[in-house]
Amino acid sequence: MADLRKSTFKLYPKLQNASKQAVDLYADAPPPPEDVRSGWAGEEAAKAAYEELAGEFPSFFIAEQSLPTEGKRVVLWDAAKKVTGGHLPTFYQLIGDCVSQGATNAVQYLQCVEIARLNEPERYRPIFQPYIYGISRKYIGNGSLRGDGSLGVWAAQGVRKYGVLAADEEGVPDYSADVARSWGSKGPPQNFIDIGKNHLIQTIAKVTSYESVRDAIANGYPVTVASNRGFKMTGSVSDGKLWGTASGSWAHQMCFIGVDDNPKRPGCYILNSWGINAHGKPADDAPPGGFWVDADVVASMVKQDDSFAYSQFDGFPEQDLDFILI
Repeated sequence: MADLRKSTFKLYPKLQNASKQAVDLYADAPPPPEDVRSGWAGEEAAKAAYEELAGEFPSFFIAEQSLPTEGKRVVLWDAAKKVTGGHLPTFYQLIGDCVSQGATNAVQYLQCVEIARLNEPERYRPIFQPYIYGISRKYIGNGSLRGDGSLGVWAAQGVRKYGVLAADEEGVPDYSADVARSWGSKGPPQNFIDIGKNHLIQTIAKVTSYESVRDAIANGYPVTVASNRGFKMTGSVSDGKLWGTASGSWAHQMCFIGVDDNPKRPGCYILNSWGINAHGKPADDAPPGGFWVDADVVASMVKQDDSFAYSQFDGFPEQDLDFILI
């Protein structure tokens, strides 16, 4: 987030129940129907869009990297627990707006890492997914897509130019299919654009290898991942983790928020937006609604050229994240 030490974010009363309502509403729901699970416009469209915007994005690197990332386990939900007292709510998408769901997860975990790292009395605020959906489709994609869907690169550029909107900002509606489709078609209302521009994500860079994903997460930077790599719906437990098994095709964006570079089985934790019951109960302390992905599968996903590391700074500085190193 743009300098949370000077942030105008305040704790509104609505936030007190926001997480509870989000969890309770879909706590017993099965995953969304297949026709609303996807929403990524595809590799060809993503590559073309990135070529048009490539000059806007820096190359990924960790500035003055000195701490080793090999063999480390770093999970960004430790920061979320430190800041909010528990896991962030797992999203349940109602239309093909997965790109905004994954990007919102990246921003929320980035926010938690920044607050925890600064160790200052800032207040976490949830981010409104339809805002990112609208700016990505309308203002970056210029309304070129029919039906639902977006691109990871459009969302990345959108939060750089138009920032993010807190879900508990006064006047922001509840998330719904109608709101997401309306904002995705017309763009967010101008008064919310004016607010969002106060909260820009400073630096975002494309990542194309497992090692880049590992280095990003190990330094506190979540990674959105858009690809057509599918998985079996229910994960399998091995070595104390719930692992996803690659299978089929999902035109879908999710978010990497954890890495365990254990040489026996390295991988990353991917958080989905299909509710807490989509993939089975985590075997470790991970948030529900996601699963661990083997390093080689991570590599195949990010090689589709629409995955991005999110940073709050002008650059990706090395960060000492001892509070989440295990």
